[in-house]
Amino acid sequence: MNTSMDRVVSLDLLRGIAILGILFMNIVAFAMPFEAYPNVNYDGLATDTEKTAFIFQFLLAKERFISLFCVLFGAGIVMFLERARAKNFEPYPLMSHRLSLLMLFGFIHLSTLFFGDILLNYGLTGIIIYKWSEKEPQFLMRRGIIFIAVGALLLMAIAWGMSLLPAGAMEQDPNSPSFMNPVGSFENFFNYNIMMGLSLVFMFPVIFWTLAGGMLIGMALMKNGFFIKGTSLKNELMLFTVGGVLSVFQLIMIFETDFQNMLWTSASLNWVGGLMMILAVSSRLIKIVTAKPQWLMLFQNCGKMAFTLYIFQSLTMALLFRVILADNHGDWLLHHLMAIAGVMTIIQIILANLWQHYKGQGPLEKLWRDMVYKKAKPMS
Repeated sequence: MNTSMDRVVSLDLLRGIAILGILFMNIVAFAMPFEAYPNVNYDGLATDTEKTAFIFQFLLAKERFISLFCVLFGAGIVMFLERARAKNFEPYPLMSHRLSLLMLFGFIHLSTLFFGDILLNYGLTGIIIYKWSEKEPQFLMRRGIIFIAVGALLLMAIAWGMSLLPAGAMEQDPNSPSFMNPVGSFENFFNYNIMMGLSLVFMFPVIFWTLAGGMLIGMALMKNGFFIKGTSLKNELMLFTVGGVLSVFQLIMIFETDFQNMLWTSASLNWVGGLMMILAVSSRLIKIVTAKPQWLMLFQNCGKMAFTLYIFQSLTMALLFRVILADNHGDWLLHHLMAIAGVMTIIQIILANLWQHYKGQGPLEKLWRDMVYKKAKPMS
């Protein structure tokens, strides 16, 4: 498949949907204590309304968009290398430079805006595996599935171990001198981001497997034409059904254990199930956008500036929840946060489409591209 100089509209569409959808998860990390991110009932006070909002978030957002981003990142590696060769540039040094810059952007983002940054870990994972993109699709798909299985088992083992800890062992005492307060001053904000962000970076040897697995699958799908034609209806139904069963099973176990067993609140079944479901939905959307690209142009324009929108989300959420409404930090209800994320989605769609109409390439996309190609070397 030659994708060297053509823009694949389905990638823009899926990237746009992923960047809009990921806020429905990340908003919790800005507005609430860290414990609330995986567990809406972390304080034992969740109402039925909150648990209903959790079901919505769990089935429609949790692990869906982060896993889709992994797949799209892998597909993007294949396309970037092909385009570099088509422009007569040395592809590997250019890719290494590109991913190193992404890691730099990620560290700045992590330390100043959002501890849950994905750019740093994506860049590091990409540097480790990008040369595998030369392999055949079958090899990449097999390795991707194996990596995800290893990652899922590792995460399950960690979650099982944490579930054996005494109740409250992971909670911070707000009166402790070591308590990290994410609001109040920029110093608090910075220290909180650094400490929480680095703790997630230290988990890289574990999360690498699921990130790399998703990227390898994305490489395979890019090379076998998935992002042009999708897959068969039979495969779509199989992926969606099996993935749905895995996700619903974990959801049932969360409720059966009343949100108290970390084995289920932090388990990775939903990551696997979410990936399968989002691939099925992606295939259906690819067929629609390939036949009628104008129908989903609003989302495609968001995908063209996903990097800019990702940082825009962090900037606005940090200002809103850590500065303007700092006194309310930790007091938000999940269904209110979902509503705010919905409003932010509309705002992002409007801004992205206005920018695309009047300016074209997103500002951070342009900055990143210009910095990458400054180091471009022609093939010898």
